Amino acid sequence: MMKKFLPTSLIWRTSLIILIPVLILQIAVAFVFFERHWSKMTERLAYAVTGEMIAAAKFIEQAPDIPDRDLVMEQIMKDSVGLEVHFYEDKNHVDDHDFVYLNGFFSNPFETIEKDLSAQLRLRSDFKFHIVTVPLQKLVIVDLYVNGGILEFKIPEGRLYSSSSYIFILWMIGISVLLFTISMLFMRNQIRPIYRLGLTAERLGRGIPVGKIKPSGAREVRQAARAFINMQDRINQFVDQRTTMLAAVSHDLKTPLTRMKLQLEMLDAGEDKAALQSDIKDMEQMIEGYLAFSKGDGGEEMQRVSVADLYTQIGEDARRMGINIVQSPVADESLFLWAKPQALRRVFDNILGNAKRYAGEVQLRCSIEKRKDDTDILFVFEDNGPGVDESHIHNLIKPFYRGESSRNQKTGGVGLGLAIAYDIITAHGGELLFSRSEELGGLKVTVKLPV
Repeated sequence: MMKKFLPTSLIWRTSLIILIPVLILQIAVAFVFFERHWSKMTERLAYAVTGEMIAAAKFIEQAPDIPDRDLVMEQIMKDSVGLEVHFYEDKNHVDDHDFVYLNGFFSNPFETIEKDLSAQLRLRSDFKFHIVTVPLQKLVIVDLYVNGGILEFKIPEGRLYSSSSYIFILWMIGISVLLFTISMLFMRNQIRPIYRLGLTAERLGRGIPVGKIKPSGAREVRQAARAFINMQDRINQFVDQRTTMLAAVSHDLKTPLTRMKLQLEMLDAGEDKAALQSDIKDMEQMIEGYLAFSKGDGGEEMQRVSVADLYTQIGEDARRMGINIVQSPVADESLFLWAKPQALRRVFDNILGNAKRYAGEVQLRCSIEKRKDDTDILFVFEDNGPGVDESHIHNLIKPFYRGESSRNQKTGGVGLGLAIAYDIITAHGGELLFSRSEELGGLKVTVKLPV
């Protein structure tokens, strides 16, 4: 289930390894900060403001005969603690402790402030009170009922909670983003050599020429690059040795066959001579087929090939072979692909030769298939032959397998044509797919090549 949501690239998986612990740490720090520091700070500020309000209320109660008592008290509170206080004798009382909470932009801190103020006033005095918040003005208004009147306090938010809490959160987020960005830059530099190594391996696997690989990056990446270079050298050496051996085998086998053909020419015509000549011809065809299968693409260099030209060439080769072929228009005449032209022509000749042997009509079309990051060219061959049973389709790419049961090479061939085609297409980084043609009822062969 988790694999569906995880990123596929190494850099984003690595970023998750960095990001998830950072987020967990952020959440833990924020929880501890707000649970302990911010709540405790708000409680202490409420305690201090409550003490100032109680002091003012007791001054009003205990000094009723002081001239201009209300004005003196208001001036003292304003000058000493910065609170705006007014005493009203004609306001109505309420029956019990109460506070009103008005939703607004600053509602969350004010909700905590009201609760702390209410708790402190209940704990430290017997005054009845009424609390109203005015979030848009960033004020908390507290009414204390004293000596038949109301003592109104207008308290700014700065006296009841610390705004540095939000600054702390902003700093924490900002520093985390900065550190994550720096980490991503370092990770890109570490992952770039891995990406280059993978791209080089893919190009080499498709036969596209690449320059000399220079190991770079971390020690483990350089070690992998050096191992890849050594593997490439060993593969090239093995291919060269195999090519040399095949050339020698071809010479050694063809020489006695040539002598046998010359000796047969000197014999009188007869049934035995014709039979021997037929056997020698079959042996030559088998040897050529085996050598062709072993050589693969014959060491041809990769070239930039026009898809439209290649598609046209397939049709011309088919008509030259005497095949009744119907071609649809090419999907996009501007496309090119990296390929070995002669090897591809060999693939298509093998597919067409197989269709000619078993079918009377071939339909060919060229289409484009879009993938997430790449584009594939599809050459689709469909014929009206007998086809191949679904349970045996996967055997078509096996060497020496033939769709018909006889071993007669005039009807079934050697059984290497599609195996050779499969090896060449795989070396190009493509796919060779087989299925039943829904339109013609015969075999459907799809050659998929990356652009």
